[in-house]
Amino acid sequence: MSEDAKSPGPRTRNIIENQLFRRQRSLKLEALQRQRTLDSGEGVDGLGLDSEPFDKTHIVIIFTEKAKLRHCQDVEKIIQEFGIQTTLEIVGKTEKYLYLSASVDTLLRLADAAELEKMTTTNSMQKFNHGCISDFLLPGMGKDQILRYCEIPVLIKDVIQDGIKSYLQKGYIEDLFPLHDILYLERFNWNLKRTKLPIEDIRNYFGSSIGLYFGFIEFYTKALVFPSVFGILQCVFDLNISLVCSFNVVWTTIFLELWKRRCAGYSYRWGTIEMSSLDKPRSAYTGQMKPDPITGKMTLHYPMRYTYLQMYCISYPVVLGCVVAAGWFALYQFQIEAEVLADFGPESWLLYIPVIVQSVLIAIFSWAYEKLATFLTNLENHRTRSQYDRHRVNKLMLFEIVNNFFSQFYIAFVLQDLRQLKYQLMMQLLVFQLLCIAQEIGIPLLAVLRQKYAEFRHREVAEEKLRSISDLPRYEQSFYESGLDEYHSTYEDYLQVCIQFGYVVLFAAVAPFAAIGALLNNVFAVHIDMWKLCNIFKRPFARRAKNIGAWQLAFELLSVMSLLSNCGLLFLQPNVKDFFSHWLPSVPDLSFVIFEHLLLGLKFLIHKVIHERPRWVRIGLLKADYETSQALKQLKKFKAEANKMA
Repeated sequence: MSEDAKSPGPRTRNIIENQLFRRQRSLKLEALQRQRTLDSGEGVDGLGLDSEPFDKTHIVIIFTEKAKLRHCQDVEKIIQEFGIQTTLEIVGKTEKYLYLSASVDTLLRLADAAELEKMTTTNSMQKFNHGCISDFLLPGMGKDQILRYCEIPVLIKDVIQDGIKSYLQKGYIEDLFPLHDILYLERFNWNLKRTKLPIEDIRNYFGSSIGLYFGFIEFYTKALVFPSVFGILQCVFDLNISLVCSFNVVWTTIFLELWKRRCAGYSYRWGTIEMSSLDKPRSAYTGQMKPDPITGKMTLHYPMRYTYLQMYCISYPVVLGCVVAAGWFALYQFQIEAEVLADFGPESWLLYIPVIVQSVLIAIFSWAYEKLATFLTNLENHRTRSQYDRHRVNKLMLFEIVNNFFSQFYIAFVLQDLRQLKYQLMMQLLVFQLLCIAQEIGIPLLAVLRQKYAEFRHREVAEEKLRSISDLPRYEQSFYESGLDEYHSTYEDYLQVCIQFGYVVLFAAVAPFAAIGALLNNVFAVHIDMWKLCNIFKRPFARRAKNIGAWQLAFELLSVMSLLSNCGLLFLQPNVKDFFSHWLPSVPDLSFVIFEHLLLGLKFLIHKVIHERPRWVRIGLLKADYETSQALKQLKKFKAEANKMA
């Protein structure tokens, strides 16, 4: 996108001033239009494909002011070559829209080319075949219901993006986004009677990546009930720390293993379980066009040696420097605390200031480093989205562990002051949760205030504009949604949950109430996340995902670290030290190694006992392989018979 498109101008201000009025009106008009369609008996299917061939607008392209009419028409012709229906609407010099639609048959042909996984009538997942549509028509399903809401805009975008790439680079196209479905969004309204999130609806509308995030946060929040109850029992009955360590190991391991099973079920039903590193490149991937060694098609290729050089010669040295700097800042806080203690005494309220300042700096450093990690990972030019996310998360976790938890490890195992550890941990967790709440509530609040201002300043559509608008509800909705913020990914949401998980488990022996705070925070945060996604962001293009990627490894790393840290806290207890010094005077530390290895063995045993894929998923995959092999045998037999007859 060009700098001209990004700079604020009259169009941006106009969007801000009109957005609430546009939103309210488009909601009502769109809902009325849909209701009339239903009442007339024309039928609207459950997945966004109307019975009329081009009645539904799937994607809107907005042109910049520098784009001339000929540029708009050129883009329209390029898109029409792919069988996509277009409607060009020139409302004014600064408002040029291109609406994209597609018939059911066109979309199904695109789904065949994209090799989407779909459920067959034999209850197995197979790559969609346009020539065998009947195999994918489940009982009571029409062919217009094969595709999901989230898949339609992606199919259109993928087929046209190479053709219009030059117009994007030259700054003629300002934005390209799918329109929200007003009526479908009603399914995501906050309902106090609802006991669980509509995960399948979320996936059908936003895609598997966002669906997996909400599935994970729901599963994690429910799992927090167990450490919350245990934390209350720990305080009431003063439970032994060895019991706390054992519970922590069992809970984190079972939670992560059961999530793998839940995730495998989701990805199988959603047709993403067979994704690999050979999937199509991400949109930002650069390289030279060469034949693919598997399919023979011309695809982008980038030498891996350049990626490795960037990673090990630039990215990771920079990461190491940031990690050292974060550790130094954490240690510098203790020097400031010592000076305040010496000058003002242990009862002074000024002792709270260094901890509060450090907690705020941790949040600032996390924000700055996230931008740096993204920049470095972009330079590495990874091929697929999963590879890109994995390397970015790896960089991030190295820094975040030091940034958030280094001071706590220093207090626990260098200063060996459990009282100060508890104070430091709870203060950092409190500030972290407050900042998260402020972010979760502040952004929606600013959006509401901005809309209230828009309601006060709104203007009606000018008469001369109305004459050039073919479909007023579509124009109103496109105009409004073009001014919304863009939703990038679930990256920041996972990061917050991962850091919170670290505060809950790393020092659970001295912070029994951390799980309760996390539980209460997540109950409200998940609904706020959904509200933001539906109301203050453009509808994102769906991203396919088979699991939560590198975040699974990050949670497992914190689980192992929590085992070591809580065992370490156990052996800092004076009575434990005295006991093992009495029985093992020569090697008292050997007892720590034995106990820690026993818990690691327990963790490994649970990991082996709980299979990462449910039995029904394993059977489904084997059944799909069997059907594929049988189909190949039949095809070879048919070809052999045809050759004999010839």
